Amino acid sequence: MKNTSLNSLTVIVLGALATALFFAHSAFAIPAFTRAHKVECTTCHTIFPELNEYGEAFLKNSYVYVGKKKAGKDKEAAPATAPAAKPAATANGSAKAKVIRGDGDADKLSKLKSGAMITDGDTADTPAAAPAPVASSGDSSSGEGKSEGLLLAAIPEQLPISFTGALNVIYDNKAVNEFDFSTRSFKLHAGGNFRDTVGFFATYVAYSEQPPVGTYNSSIISSNNKTDINEFYITWRHLLDTPLNLKIGRMQPKLGLWKTNNKLTVTNNYLPYTYTVGKESLFRVEQTQDALELNAVLGKRFFVAGGVVNRKGQNTKEGYGHISYKFGGADYLANEPDIDLSKDETILDFLTLSVGAYGYYGKNGTANSNDPKNSYYRLGLDTELLYKAFRLRVLGGIGSDDNVAPSIITQKTRVTSRSGTAEVEYALKMNLLASTRFEYLQQEATPDKQNFTNLYARRYVAALGYAPLENLKLIAEYKYEIANSAINRLGTMGLTFGF
Repeated sequence: MKNTSLNSLTVIVLGALATALFFAHSAFAIPAFTRAHKVECTTCHTIFPELNEYGEAFLKNSYVYVGKKKAGKDKEAAPATAPAAKPAATANGSAKAKVIRGDGDADKLSKLKSGAMITDGDTADTPAAAPAPVASSGDSSSGEGKSEGLLLAAIPEQLPISFTGALNVIYDNKAVNEFDFSTRSFKLHAGGNFRDTVGFFATYVAYSEQPPVGTYNSSIISSNNKTDINEFYITWRHLLDTPLNLKIGRMQPKLGLWKTNNKLTVTNNYLPYTYTVGKESLFRVEQTQDALELNAVLGKRFFVAGGVVNRKGQNTKEGYGHISYKFGGADYLANEPDIDLSKDETILDFLTLSVGAYGYYGKNGTANSNDPKNSYYRLGLDTELLYKAFRLRVLGGIGSDDNVAPSIITQKTRVTSRSGTAEVEYALKMNLLASTRFEYLQQEATPDKQNFTNLYARRYVAALGYAPLENLKLIAEYKYEIANSAINRLGTMGLTFGF
């Protein structure tokens, strides 16, 4: 490994990289989903916001609760007729099924009632259209207790809105202010689906604080108030009765196996997803972009995605693709594997392996001009191994930029990037996780011109996460970083919560 002095350009690269690491935003399962489906946070999370197998299935199925029983779909004998004149009563005179009052669209209403409006206690012999007073409360996800207007309009009865916040205390002995007490971010999220057909998600960053200037983990431009819509997209599920899902809007394109916040640590995302190249080529794998994506779950365990990105000010579009497969464990539709109780347990009964690969191709430079452009690509391979309380994640990526500084017209410098991450996580208790991670990044120019300085960075991160409540996480981290001739040691105490 080469050891060269940090010049100003290298500091810019490191600062841009650190900004991405500190303030990448994400969409993850939010507390509004627990209110809508009346389940615990641990249904989808190990420790919030890290997803478990069911949380991954929930995400891949566009926030549709794939585990709920579709009452009525398995009840072929249930008639889809207009409301009867009198309630079907039991021996004590109480009605067993719920009904919606009002005229509305009788045909559509009867179809909805034959499924969504049947109570859990109903049997196939219970008339689906038996009228009874509508309850004022109930499971809005299944349609129980809704008024006719809300059910016909497919509007969620409960507002699907949540808030998340992060508070950090960072110690850096190289900073002017060694202890940095920071309110890092406060975000508003909205997500859900309309009658299991169209899923939606949005994140609005109400406040996001940048770290102090002067260290490897700093922003080039210090800003304490950053307000923006980070993600806002919809998904049309099972497009034209096919397995395809059409996703459009501002989103994090599906590349890696995990979204930004699907991890235990609070300050750093995985390096292969977050690094940038040079001062002008600021693309990173995890960034949110305006895109159109098609994705699908095939054969329950194979997931594919591909799309195009519309970069502002450019006529050319960028493209990407992702494939992943899961061996063992629950599949991508949240179906648990069959267990043969007549046989002795083996290691394969508890082993789950997920493998994913992705590619991205793009071009940046001065918008819509004849000036030189930078064509780049990123390729990556991710794996995750789960065995009982043990989790191993391994990521690797390569990238190439053919003109890392297109504004310097007289020179053209190609930069090759190599990055990797290995993380081990172990659940000491259900609400206590420990992890350790090693990461590296290597960026080399060919030829080595003056407009780029080769970069060599290494990072070691240890973390301990504790969730005293399901929607609250306390985290302690220690980070040791080596970048060319610079060494940084940072400690972080963080609190993340949602409601």
